[in-house]
Amino acid sequence: MQLLDGVGAGIYGALMPLVVADLMRGTGRFNLAQGLVATVQGIGASVSGYVAGLIVDHAGYSAGFLSLGGAAAAALPVFAAAMPETAGQPATTPAAAPARPPARAAPRSPR
Repeated sequence: MQLLDGVGAGIYGALMPLVVADLMRGTGRFNLAQGLVATVQGIGASVSGYVAGLIVDHAGYSAGFLSLGGAAAAALPVFAAAMPETAGQPATTPAAAPARPPARAAPRSPR
C-alpha cells in the first residue's frame, strides 16, 4: 500500500506544476497559482487526517478508510467536470522575441 502511495505522490508531484503552468499560461500568475495549490493541499492533508482520526475513534478503521475513499470517489466527477481542456487551444503568450547576438566586449587599449 505504501508503494502505491509513493508512486502516486511522485506522479502527482511531477505533474501538478505542469497542470498549473498549462492553466496559467499567459496570465503571469503561475507562482501565485502554485502557492495556492500548495496551500490548499496542506490544508486538505491536515483536515483529512483530523477527520479520519475522529471517524476511526467513533466507528473504526474500516469506516475511516471508506469515508476518505468515498470523499475521493465523490471528488472525481467534480474534478472531471470542472477541469478545463487546454490541449487544443492556441498559446496565449506572444511569440518569443528573436535572440540577440551576444554582446561583444569593448576592445582593450594597450597600457
